[in-house]
Amino acid sequence: MKRKFLVTLLVVCVLLPAALSAAIVDLSLGATAQYNRDLGTIKTDLDTENFWPGLGDFKNYTIGADVRVKLLIAEVDVVGTFGTYVDPNDSKEYTEISALTTAGISLDLLGFARLGFGLGPRFRVLIDDAGKAQVIASDNSTVGTWQNFGDAFIKSPVAYRATVDFNLGALMLGLNYTLDTLYTFENAQDVNKLFEADMDGGKFGVSLLFSLF
Repeated sequence: MKRKFLVTLLVVCVLLPAALSAAIVDLSLGATAQYNRDLGTIKTDLDTENFWPGLGDFKNYTIGADVRVKLLIAEVDVVGTFGTYVDPNDSKEYTEISALTTAGISLDLLGFARLGFGLGPRFRVLIDDAGKAQVIASDNSTVGTWQNFGDAFIKSPVAYRATVDFNLGALMLGLNYTLDTLYTFENAQDVNKLFEADMDGGKFGVSLLFSLF
């Protein structure tokens, strides 16, 4: 009982000052770029000295837009990216379009930095050279049947997104880490899949955001 009280008190001591010091509403938008090699591959590249050549290859990035709406410590992020995906099985190239919507918390630290964490579905489409589009499920298979965008959305994997942003006046420069899970809203009862994600399977990105208010 005493331990629970101390944990609750610690959470309140952290969240209350952050909420009181935060702006009531904050809208930020800007550009983002994601490095397409996951953390596990990056570790291997560092061991084999392939990291720097890969980091300098523009084909290893997807680019897009990052929009964030913050209310006190609650935040909703919408991230859309566009790039090239190469199937590791047959080396076939696809155009990849991804849209990630997350809801979570965002804490301002002394007006210098901002930490955020959220989760939500990542809608992902691969388009081949013939223009055929495939919606990708949480296990990287193709969604067989879907009637509309909403149907495809609930079949898409839920992803975690952690962000660290540094305030530069009206601008924010930040790093982020996005990790897909095997959980989908279609099978909402399988909550355990939220905690079984491979931590080395996530990808890093950077964002440059402009705060409108």
